[in-house]
Amino acid sequence: MRQEAGNTMRKTLVAAALAAFVLGAAMAAPRLPALLDEKGLVALLADRDMKVLLLDVRTAEEYAAGHIPGATLFPYDELAAKFREPDKGRPIVVYCRTGRRSAIARETLLAMGYTNVSDFGAYTKWSGKLATN
Repeated sequence: MRQEAGNTMRKTLVAAALAAFVLGAAMAAPRLPALLDEKGLVALLADRDMKVLLLDVRTAEEYAAGHIPGATLFPYDELAAKFREPDKGRPIVVYCRTGRRSAIARETLLAMGYTNVSDFGAYTKWSGKLATN
């Protein structure tokens, strides 16, 4: 009798853990592609539920001259030492001037354990108006 109760309890715990895993996976942000085009970025930025973090990985001077609206400045060479986002699965999109620094930034973030990072590449692919604030 005691062993049956233990087996029932184990089965219940396994079922609860499985349900929690499935629910968590369903609630997780969709995986971003490694490379993102403008249409994809526009869709991500329009989806308020995605809570995408858009990082401009250029210099402060480049950022001030014009950046994609909603972007946060975080120079690529400071990511490893200073970037902290507690949610390692949060969707992150990086971009720069030509695509070189954003590719490095993406690889840096992946090496730091971030799992949902996409590279938009050159900000010149953005056809919308740039912000200068």
